[in-house]
Amino acid sequence: MLRNFLIILLGMVSAQGLFAQKADTASIVISKINIPQLGRERTLRIYLPAGYATSNKKYPVLYMHDGQNIFTGNTSFAGSWLADSTAKTFPVNKQAIIVGIDNSGKYRMAEYNAYESKYAKPEGDAYADFIVKTLKPYIDSLYRTKKEAKYTAIAGSSMGGLISMYAAVKYPDVFGTAGVFSPSFWIAPPLYTLVEGKKMNTKQRYFLSCGDKEGDSETGDVIKMDSILVSKGFSRRNVPAALIIKGGKHNEAQWKASFKTFYAWLIN
Repeated sequence: MLRNFLIILLGMVSAQGLFAQKADTASIVISKINIPQLGRERTLRIYLPAGYATSNKKYPVLYMHDGQNIFTGNTSFAGSWLADSTAKTFPVNKQAIIVGIDNSGKYRMAEYNAYESKYAKPEGDAYADFIVKTLKPYIDSLYRTKKEAKYTAIAGSSMGGLISMYAAVKYPDVFGTAGVFSPSFWIAPPLYTLVEGKKMNTKQRYFLSCGDKEGDSETGDVIKMDSILVSKGFSRRNVPAALIIKGGKHNEAQWKASFKTFYAWLIN
């Protein structure tokens, strides 16, 4: 009788330990959300750091575009940023919730650009409004987040870099930081004019990067925006010199490498 009781008790302890271990493991939650501003639905991929389920801690939040491409087990045909793997290399008190917003495929060029172009009618304003007025309140209500701008970042690459820059400029009281990777500034020259003419919040932080093998104008475009930000009074603490990856091409492999530098800078 005593022997059987001890076996059952040990089994309960082992099961509790296993449950705690699983609950304490980083996870990626996949869900759907409506975009009322555009009449569409979108998949979200939400990275929760280890310890989230077993603590009362609040976390900073990083919103990222092209959610299919950023996590392990991704659905991208071109590789992944492995943003979750990068996050896991930091102590749990140095991690953020990362919200990956899938692109729509068909409407990507439209949603990630707020200016007229020959490629698509611009929907960038509506998409940025969705993140600020629908998605962020949803995430803040569902998860333990630090809601202030200084704890809220937005990031993306290529067209995602373009809309990240635009959203941060448009909503400085919402996004304290923008990660702008290989931005498609070439498709939206008026963005330079917007930044030049706007009274900027120099407490914001902007991280600009690209590879030096991306094309004729990419490096020059990034350096031009960097120069404008510095001329607006940003310090190198808040706008570090643009990261130019030697040999870097316009692809996930380059953004994966750049993201590691960005995340360390962001979280510290």
